Amino acid sequence: MMLISYAVTWLNMIYALITAPTDVELWGEEIE
Repeated sequence: MMLISYAVTWLNMIYALITAPTDVELWGEEIE
């Protein structure tokens, strides 16, 4: 489960960086 969560987190960060830097802050709040 940890590996899946780690992979998903990376994918979300990369996707956010590609689409819009502001999305990173939104994802950060959801992850916490």
